Amino acid sequence: MKKAFTMIELIFVIVALGILAMVALPRLASSKEDAEITRVKAEIAAIRSAIQTHRGAKLLAQKGNGYPDDLKTTTIEEITNGTKLSKKYWSVNDSGNQLTVTIAGNTTTFTYDKTKGSLTCKKTDPNQSDPLCDKIEN
Repeated sequence: MKKAFTMIELIFVIVALGILAMVALPRLASSKEDAEITRVKAEIAAIRSAIQTHRGAKLLAQKGNGYPDDLKTTTIEEITNGTKLSKKYWSVNDSGNQLTVTIAGNTTTFTYDKTKGSLTCKKTDPNQSDPLCDKIEN
């Protein structure tokens, strides 16, 4: 007599695998979003650091206040020594003073102030929370 799995045993295994998949998939989805947020945090930190480094170099060379005039894609690549923002997440407006990031359907905007050299998360209403901005800035 051959030893083989019965149909009932196979059904139980398939059901068990289905339950495990239902438990694991939501966790994997949130892990992906966390990874994307971490990447954006690193990119923002790199840009902010590059702005200050650029300013320091310009001040030492005695060429104005040193802050970049804009944060267009080419300017970001120049001041960060080649760092390219992912087009999957980022878009930059034509004047180069607003960087918009979209992660998992949530969008927030960072505004660049060339007089202060600051790159801040722009909230439409300061009294309300912006979940994506809060996740990136904290």
